Amino acid sequence: MKKHLEYYLSLPYQVEVVPIPPHEGGGFMARMPQFGVQGIIGDGESPEEALQDLAENQRLRFAQYLEDGLDIPEPAADRA
Repeated sequence: MKKHLEYYLSLPYQVEVVPIPPHEGGGFMARMPQFGVQGIIGDGESPEEALQDLAENQRLRFAQYLEDGLDIPEPAADRA
């Protein structure tokens, strides 16, 4: 069965939000570590803005993966 974009977007991927040092512009970066440190990220002036940007970038990236016929890994099973 082919899985659709909304299926993948509903999965509980791990997300990290980290501050960006002031000398690098400040604000916050949200990332999905399962996709590598710079795999799928978002940034913003607040953690909420960073998470919103991450969600938009995740949707775009996953849509591109599906369009290109690439597999989207599901969340790691060993998450606590």
